[in-house]
Amino acid sequence: MYDYVIVGAGIVGMAAAYHIRRLSPHSKVLVVDQNPGVGMGDTGRSAAAFRTAFTSWINRVLAKTSIDFYREVQRKGVDLGMRFVGYLFLVPEENAETMRKVAEELRTMGIAVEFYRKLDAPVRFRVSEDEEAREMGLPDVAFGLLVKEAGIMDPEKLVRYYYEEYTRLGGEVKFNTRVENIFFAPKRPLGIPGEPFVWQDVKVAGVETTNGVIEARNVILATGAWTERLMDALGFGLPLKPRKRQVFVVRADGELRRLLELGLADREYGPMFILPKGVYMRPEPGEGTFWVGVADRRPFRLEEPPEAEEALWRYGIYPVLTKYVPAVEGRVPQNAWAGHYDENVVDYQPIVDRLAEGLYVAAGTSGSGIMKADAIGRIAAYLALGYGKAELYGGVVVESNLLRHNRCFEEERLVI
Repeated sequence: MYDYVIVGAGIVGMAAAYHIRRLSPHSKVLVVDQNPGVGMGDTGRSAAAFRTAFTSWINRVLAKTSIDFYREVQRKGVDLGMRFVGYLFLVPEENAETMRKVAEELRTMGIAVEFYRKLDAPVRFRVSEDEEAREMGLPDVAFGLLVKEAGIMDPEKLVRYYYEEYTRLGGEVKFNTRVENIFFAPKRPLGIPGEPFVWQDVKVAGVETTNGVIEARNVILATGAWTERLMDALGFGLPLKPRKRQVFVVRADGELRRLLELGLADREYGPMFILPKGVYMRPEPGEGTFWVGVADRRPFRLEEPPEAEEALWRYGIYPVLTKYVPAVEGRVPQNAWAGHYDENVVDYQPIVDRLAEGLYVAAGTSGSGIMKADAIGRIAAYLALGYGKAELYGGVVVESNLLRHNRCFEEERLVI
């Protein structure tokens, strides 16, 4: 019998497990995952970029407290691959006025931003003179907006940090174990075959897995893109959907090397570029490459295993990318992979909630799981341990039910 079983050894599950053990050293805690190791689901397939610049309070508190914690971990000698290279938004003309107002808001919050009318780099701001670009409806860039408090990190190093700290504190793990169902028991058993009946009050009793039954007083589902499937089977209608995401790796040699070493926020390396039409270029200095992706609105579905699609690169990303960054012309990816976002289709914020006695969910990170994982893990831990308040890194205190599924947040206006 375990006090807590966390389903999912990705970044959210490991952060929650670590903080439960940290806050309650005497609790018996088990993490189970269908993969053979930690962070081998969508965490390891993440582009792993982060920013603390948001206009809504909830985004700022989740991201900033998490990033501040990671920065402190790295300052103490644990390499998480963090680099504050910044985000450079190439702002289209039609969004220029909105983004100027956003920039002023960020400045009043103490967040450093800079404007660029041109760059000493192989990036094209004016594309409307190109006939193909006009046919594609690609807009000219009004200016570049650099947000300095942002960057990149290594997702595998981050999840490994939580795993090692959790196991050092005595937490248990069970890999190669797929959870197929969560089962319940009546709060007041009558000893009648077939219990629990629909009229009985129930509580969580454990999980059924491919390696047998595991009894538990509490179960936390940190199952990312798989959450919808489990929630549907249990009858809980949460607004969570899996959406496929893909990353293509391009070597940064020739003119692209100059872009990789542009050094606007970081002294050595260039920023993460956010281009029009949702295309991004994320620098990977250690490899000498750019990771390239796009926020495309593909159908919601879970693909197992997810595979990168050459057609998306050729017909979706490449035509846009080459108009703004001509140095990519003629290049093909040297590597590619795919994963999923688990999107909260209502407000794109994570859900951390108690659904029934002993049953909790921590999911719906909507593509920002890395940058908010520590705060999500802390909130999940405090909620599952029965606290009304949760203390995030840096002494920030929030309600432990802050991320309940039936909430209403301020709209986020700085959307990539």
